[in-house]
Amino acid sequence: MTPTHPKGSAEFINRLNKIKVLNLIRESGEISRAEIVKKTGLSAPTITRIVDSLINVEKLAVQVGVGESSGGRPPVIVKFNGEDSYVIGLDWGRTHIFGVISNLNGESLIELDVRTEASDSFESDLKQVIYLIEKLIQRSGIELSKLHGIGVAAAGFINKKNEIIEYSPNFNWSNADIKGPLSKHFKVPVIVDNVSRVMAQGELMYGIGESCKDFIFINVGYGIGSGVIMNGQPFLGFDGMAGEIGHNKVIGAIAGGRQCSCGKMDCLECYSSGHGIAELAKQQKSFYPNSVVSELDRISSETLAGLARKGDELALLLFNQAADYLGLAIASMANLFNPAKIVLGGKVMKAGPFFTERIRSVFEREVIQQPRRRIKLVQSKLAEEAAVKGAISLILHEVLNFRV
Repeated sequence: MTPTHPKGSAEFINRLNKIKVLNLIRESGEISRAEIVKKTGLSAPTITRIVDSLINVEKLAVQVGVGESSGGRPPVIVKFNGEDSYVIGLDWGRTHIFGVISNLNGESLIELDVRTEASDSFESDLKQVIYLIEKLIQRSGIELSKLHGIGVAAAGFINKKNEIIEYSPNFNWSNADIKGPLSKHFKVPVIVDNVSRVMAQGELMYGIGESCKDFIFINVGYGIGSGVIMNGQPFLGFDGMAGEIGHNKVIGAIAGGRQCSCGKMDCLECYSSGHGIAELAKQQKSFYPNSVVSELDRISSETLAGLARKGDELALLLFNQAADYLGLAIASMANLFNPAKIVLGGKVMKAGPFFTERIRSVFEREVIQQPRRRIKLVQSKLAEEAAVKGAISLILHEVLNFRV
């Protein structure tokens, strides 16, 4: 899906101009050809040729009428044609799979959220995902010829050079190829990326990205990860594994010595992720006989969050500890990357204001702030849809750059 035109060639320049025009049309809602000429600096004949191609060949634009004339020929109005072209986005989690069919305008047609329990067998898990996609297509009734691709958000260390999940602590997968089997089965392009980076991409395309192009998305869920957006582009690192904040050793004194699912000791995930908080509660509940947690047979981070909001001794202790370590880790990332904002997302961030404000307090104490530069800590605008919206945007981004 990478362009083959050499830089400087007529084909390459035409592609860049077409990308510029298409994105301007999409961002403008409706715009006249004359206005496109003004805003791009391209000649009128060039704009006419590009817009005609977008309407008649790629079918990514449509003429919607003419505007009022100020003396000359009435201006022709065009808009982005995203209503009759589709993408599938998947948020592939350990405890659930959330799938959406959306048109290119980002409007959802069909959503399916299936609770599941990962089997630690990639082949078995993949069958569940294929079944879900088939169900989405069947229920939507769309023509497969109008499906541009499938975007997948999955947890794990994903090598962006080959889109293979080299290892996923959450799923216990090694060298898992999601892209190949899905692309072969459905005969459409498939893009796979780390769930936290995908959430950042979703926030960029549909959330905070409308006003901010430099931010770090912190995903606190079953595990912990982050996605770094710099100047409107994801920062990937050398081979696509940038942002693994959850697998850094926690900052501060740790009495524990807990082994992380990645194999290392005392990672942030051990103490501040949903899985980590629940495991700590299971280990420590016998020491807190006055805590409701000691009476529970089944312990989850959601249950613990509810108890913490009520002031339960053990639950509140664990969430306060998680918040402290998160505040320190996020401040370190902010000091390193200097973003405009930090965006907090993921299921654990729904614990409540007590949790968010404790993170904020530690963050503001530890981050380097200047009177004229304040790094803001904000909640995700997309909430639980961040990953699936990001998965949709993976394909939309390729469409807007004429790579699919």
